[in-house]
Amino acid sequence: MKTAKNIALSLALALGAGAAFAEGPIEGNEVFNFQSTLSRAEVQAQAVQANQAGLVARGEIFPVDQAVASSGLSRDEVRAEAIQAQRTGRTARGEIVSVEAGA
Repeated sequence: MKTAKNIALSLALALGAGAAFAEGPIEGNEVFNFQSTLSRAEVQAQAVQANQAGLVARGEIFPVDQAVASSGLSRDEVRAEAIQAQRTGRTARGEIVSVEAGA
């Protein structure tokens, strides 16, 4: 009896899995109907150019804007501020952020 139940359960699962694929292609996915106006060589040239310009994401590192924010402070002044903030406990440690009442 136990074997019959196992066979029936296996058959039901197999038929259910087959029915899940019977719907057809994914709807709303325009990738299947895409027609490029560029040749393969043109696309490859664009990819090489974007890679050389640093516009291609690598893993979790995304390209950044070329504009760099300027605070008007020198590197030494920024380092001194960072050391002071660390001494006074105004820096984050892991998920804990300590903020002083006077800061």
